Amino acid sequence: MSNQLEKLKNSIRKEYTKSFELNLMKSSGFIPVDKRQTDFFVILNKGSAANKQKIEQIVKEKFAGFTPRFIPVDSRDFDDIFNSVVGTVAVPEQPAATENSGQEENKEPTAEEMLVSIGWITKEQLVECQTLAHEQNLPLDAIFKEKNYLTYEQIVSYLKKKYGVEVVSKSNIVVDNTILKMLPDDFIEKKHTIIMSMEGNKLAVAMVNPTDKYTIREVSLSTGRPLNVYCIPYFEYDMYLKEYFIQKKSEQTAKETERIIQSIEEESAQFNNEETLWAQVEKELQDASGNVAKFVYKIITDAIDAKASDIHIEPRLGYYVVRLRSDGILKKVLEIPGSIEQAVITRFKVLARMNIAEHRRPQDGTFSIKYNDRMYDFRINTLPVSGKEKVVIRILAPAVSLKASGDKMVIAGASDEDLRKIHDMVQSPNGIILTSGPTGSGKTTTLYTILKALNKEDVNITTIEDPIEIKLEGINQSQVNPKADITFASCMRAILRQDPDIILIGEIRDFETLEVAISAALTGHLVLSTVHTNSAAATVTRLIEMGAKDYLVSSTLTGVIAQRLVRRLCDKCKEAYFPTEEEAKHISTSPEIQQQLMKTKIYKKKGCKDCGYLGYTGRLGIYEVMPISREIKKLIAQGAHDIEIEEAAVGAGMVTLKTSCLNHIIDGITTTSEFIRVLGYASD
Repeated sequence: MSNQLEKLKNSIRKEYTKSFELNLMKSSGFIPVDKRQTDFFVILNKGSAANKQKIEQIVKEKFAGFTPRFIPVDSRDFDDIFNSVVGTVAVPEQPAATENSGQEENKEPTAEEMLVSIGWITKEQLVECQTLAHEQNLPLDAIFKEKNYLTYEQIVSYLKKKYGVEVVSKSNIVVDNTILKMLPDDFIEKKHTIIMSMEGNKLAVAMVNPTDKYTIREVSLSTGRPLNVYCIPYFEYDMYLKEYFIQKKSEQTAKETERIIQSIEEESAQFNNEETLWAQVEKELQDASGNVAKFVYKIITDAIDAKASDIHIEPRLGYYVVRLRSDGILKKVLEIPGSIEQAVITRFKVLARMNIAEHRRPQDGTFSIKYNDRMYDFRINTLPVSGKEKVVIRILAPAVSLKASGDKMVIAGASDEDLRKIHDMVQSPNGIILTSGPTGSGKTTTLYTILKALNKEDVNITTIEDPIEIKLEGINQSQVNPKADITFASCMRAILRQDPDIILIGEIRDFETLEVAISAALTGHLVLSTVHTNSAAATVTRLIEMGAKDYLVSSTLTGVIAQRLVRRLCDKCKEAYFPTEEEAKHISTSPEIQQQLMKTKIYKKKGCKDCGYLGYTGRLGIYEVMPISREIKKLIAQGAHDIEIEEAAVGAGMVTLKTSCLNHIIDGITTTSEFIRVLGYASD
């Protein structure tokens, strides 16, 4: 054996070799040597190089927080080192009962072995999780949580067994910001370590790996204090870290907004209030990189980050307010001082190429910006209000490409029966299918979902939209441009000469567009569009009121989908309760349903960190799907009232919007307050 191999053999620490079964070391081809800071050195048999990843996993399971570093040696040298350190190893199928084997039997099982032995997980699930943990470079408890193999309480028990320290959760951590600043952000993120508070003269520290002595020593040296170390599950640490950086960004944003407003006010004070129109224009054009431009850009990007659909900039007495509509609810986020309000409004007008001298008439405009490597389009409208101007900006969906993948439709909130009816409707080779509802109720999103399912190689799909919100691969999409005389009606006539199979019209707003849509349906095309009505049955009345003949509506209309959006309850904090009689009467007029509802456990909002203390996370749809049956066609042709049409549809199995929302309430997905906000009180 060479001098180098002799030194290597002498470096082997026997306390580490005892941590592994000899048979495992021999068969896998490795020998543990020693630890240095975060590295764990291991001798590797070159003949077993294929087992390298497996050996890494084995070592990491025994010595979490350390990175295996391999020292490759030839098979002959490996055998010499192995035999000299641990003796010649025999691998019998059934080891004889000896004193050593008795000691092995009495050896305490590892935390992972305990999980299998008590039946919390199977051996196969453990191996699966260990493999994923290695591939994703994550702790094992993170994979248990991701796979839902263990409950939170079981993970806490596992971590206590594994590390022998108390386990804390994110909700138990009350962080002192002055103490938190003792560690840099990159250290917190890299070392998975949170300083929580002072406990006497010691610092309380939560760590994902509380056995990482190198990090413990580093924290103690950098803070100059001894530590009380606790364990925190990885997924709890990850949620805390996201909240910490969001809060930090929010604080930085508030300071930056305040600084920009102060700078604009200082600049405004330097100018004469009686500027000429040309001076205003010059000032705005030169402000592209100035404070006003930065402030306006910040209002827009903050709205995008908040997933808002609209920005409202409204005058008050002596100042303006900025409100954002998120999940259908308006929320005040900012006040604009009166000294800079005109500069901000003017800047928005310049962006949208509007007349900055016109304050007495409403104006419309559009503009686009690039943010986070994505282009966003905006529609802006100004309206004279009490001698000032109110500005509302609609944030349109960024242009994204969706590749068609199969014909399965996924519509959030729709029942299986709703999806079946919609699927049957779109199989019709011709006719008109309409989605109805107020602005912002998800009509266009539903149409895109249908269009994506119909998007196949053997059909020609053409759309006319205002604007194109989502780009779909394999579909020809046109955009309305009134300045070039491209309207829904004029473009439809051109589309009909393009040999289309399916046509999507962004919205039917007038008789001219409706007339062309009916003509297209009569000549063998499937037409999809939206219309603003309150219910599926009222859509029929609306089409006739726009000027269409009732017999033409009867023969061309294939189906109507009325919809609304309600907020979805946060699963982490929603509270169960039994509704009162008064509450039951608000959402149903049927005494039987009221009595049944009062005996049913439903849920209400509460609020937690995960939902921003709102009690809701996101929205889902409620739907009223009305296929136009033969009976309904007769009623339409006879000029029947929409109440008669709705009664016939309900008799044929249609679920109304109120019943759909009631089903979501019973399922614990939304609340009675959302029912009332979106649909109003129940009535006959």
